[in-house]
Amino acid sequence: MNKVRKIWDVVDEFLEFINSMVRIFCVAALAGMTLVVLVQVFTRMIPGIKAPTWTEEMSRYIMIYVAFIGASNGIRQWNNISVDFIFTRLPRIPRLIVDVIIHLTILVFWCLVVYWGYIYFPKVGGRQFSASMGFPLLYAQMSLIIGGVLSILQTIGKTVQLLMGGFKDV
Repeated sequence: MNKVRKIWDVVDEFLEFINSMVRIFCVAALAGMTLVVLVQVFTRMIPGIKAPTWTEEMSRYIMIYVAFIGASNGIRQWNNISVDFIFTRLPRIPRLIVDVIIHLTILVFWCLVVYWGYIYFPKVGGRQFSASMGFPLLYAQMSLIIGGVLSILQTIGKTVQLLMGGFKDV
């Protein structure tokens, strides 16, 4: 069991590293989105300067990346929106079973998101182009697959953590 604990510590450290990189990415992306929106706002206020058309679309795509990639941070922190009125009143073993079912349901959801994104996005996103920026929409759609893979990794980590900590005194 001690060897398993050491392996888990290495995996957990790797997942924490991924989480810190996600936080850095999200902060940088939000700063970039703020700058893009400020460019749009200021160019509208200055007479004689035509406001760029790409800023609205760029800020939307950045926000999509932040939402999907940042979801893995929410999973790592386990900051899910939940109504736990009944859940917290369950005895220990049934609560653990329900918690594992919740974790596995979230894992299945993210696996389906990545699978369907992988199947359908190349077919559609490679043929559609951004209206004002002109790049394939596949680049914007990739945020769902990247965020999904990161969320799968974090969900697996949280499930293993639950199982290792949950069953030791049952």
